[in-house]
Amino acid sequence: MNEDKKYKLWLDHYFFKPSFFQKCLVYALLPLSFIYALLAIINTWFFKKIDFKKPVISVGNLSFGGNGKTPLCKAIAREFEGVFIVLRGYKRKGKGLLVIKHNHEILVDVAQSGDEAMEYAFEDQISGVIVSENRVEGIKKAFDLGAKIVLLDDAFSKFYIQKFDILLESEVKPYFNFTLPSGAYRLPKFYSKRADFLALENRDFIRYSYTKENPKAILVTAIAKPFRLYEHFIKARACYFFKDHYEFKKDELEKLLKKHNCDTLMLTFKDYVKVKDFGFKCQIIELNIELKENFKEKLHQYVRSFD
Repeated sequence: MNEDKKYKLWLDHYFFKPSFFQKCLVYALLPLSFIYALLAIINTWFFKKIDFKKPVISVGNLSFGGNGKTPLCKAIAREFEGVFIVLRGYKRKGKGLLVIKHNHEILVDVAQSGDEAMEYAFEDQISGVIVSENRVEGIKKAFDLGAKIVLLDDAFSKFYIQKFDILLESEVKPYFNFTLPSGAYRLPKFYSKRADFLALENRDFIRYSYTKENPKAILVTAIAKPFRLYEHFIKARACYFFKDHYEFKKDELEKLLKKHNCDTLMLTFKDYVKVKDFGFKCQIIELNIELKENFKEKLHQYVRSFD
């Protein structure tokens, strides 16, 4: 088992199925969690509300990544025309505002955009993609470029922006309701009351994934919660997990394929956008979300309120 895989499995157990030793560590770190929670709360105060007078929808979660924000954002985008995605662009090379896609044309490579932004850029229904650490500047730019709706990825905590806040709740919940580092939450759980819509898996949306069994493939992924791919582990000859947003290297993937006498990489689309130019044969694990009618109606009601 490679070191990245060991690390990810340890974290998965720590936050979701802790051992006795890990529970002891959780309680030992509680003072740090208290300080973290206090600073996180303070960081949500003292900001003047900014209202763009146009539809801005945010998809976020209270716990750290891997809850399915990207497929949920794509599912929401398919409901409307003229949607621009604005996100931070985590792990990209460079800073500042950058237009990744405009008028359905991709303008930069994945190193400049980051993997999540590039995954959005490949979605036909999404008109534009912008990365910016400053979400306000990103929203302004999107509307300047003709966006009818701006969809924010991971912006729940940006309470200074007037928006429709969707808080994503997965069926897989952390074992403890503590903030980091004792728990998986980035904000205290009571902040869920500030959401405009609490999107609960299997009540408001259905998550599904699919790929064929392939004994000549190795499953390689660098997503935050690889256990979400559990049903597909047996479909490949071997599985390798890397840290979230890991930048794959062609030679290391070649060695893994050779080690297992395989010719195909089985991966998510988020992983695929980083290796698509390496020349490997790839098999995509389709990760999709289907919105329930009540969820769709809430979204359309909000958008119609600006007519």
